[in-house]
Amino acid sequence: MIFNTVIDHLRQWCVNKAEYYLERYKSYGGIEYVGYQVAYELEFKLSTLIDKSFENEEVLQKEIMDLIDVHYGPSVIKHANRIAKRIIDKTNREFCDYLKKVLSENNTLTSVNIPYKRVIVGSEAAALKDKFRLIWQYVNTAYWFPLIEDDKPIEIKDKFFIMFDRFESYMMQMAQIIGLPHEHIYSYGESIFRPEHCIETSELIEYGGGETIYTDKNFSWAIYFSHESTVSFAGSIVPKAQELLLKEKSHWNKFELMQNEK
Repeated sequence: MIFNTVIDHLRQWCVNKAEYYLERYKSYGGIEYVGYQVAYELEFKLSTLIDKSFENEEVLQKEIMDLIDVHYGPSVIKHANRIAKRIIDKTNREFCDYLKKVLSENNTLTSVNIPYKRVIVGSEAAALKDKFRLIWQYVNTAYWFPLIEDDKPIEIKDKFFIMFDRFESYMMQMAQIIGLPHEHIYSYGESIFRPEHCIETSELIEYGGGETIYTDKNFSWAIYFSHESTVSFAGSIVPKAQELLLKEKSHWNKFELMQNEK
């Protein structure tokens, strides 16, 4: 049985809880940030269960419970003091209570308005990483076009880049061009989470702390967001991207210090 609706409700709870802790951290600082990390990790771990088949609710519940104590962030693994531990325990306890509630309502649950996100690990992720390397010459330990030396990968003929500030207002239109949210795409890149993984997603998200490359399921195009605020396009998407960004043509393939211009 597939329990995506249950998992999506749990993911939404984690997103809301992470935002709650982040707002508290912004207001008060200090150890509240550990709550954000715990909730954010939980959402990531739950996303590994999307589209996965389980024999029944009890098996699903056990797998989720087994994931609760799996952590990646140093501040969660080696929490600094009793207050941090209290926040971690409180977050996990509240999550477990909500898990029981959602499972008890499984037969009447309605869908949640949360973007599709499947975290891919294991052999499937390894195969996708190989394709990113072979087709786009991208690995998540290095920069990609235009930031790598000598303007490589030279094998990729159709490509260009623009600064994100020039592209930002076109994000929604680009998402529609590549068929989101109905079509799903793959993303791969730097991550704070330890397990090597790729993501199947219905979203195109700008740089969020790590280099990220997106591609369609046929690996016919690539869109890459870099830490240096560049957005690169390669493959079959290039003509449509250039048409969309025609008014910005004078800024194609140019590094710009946008904030200095404002």
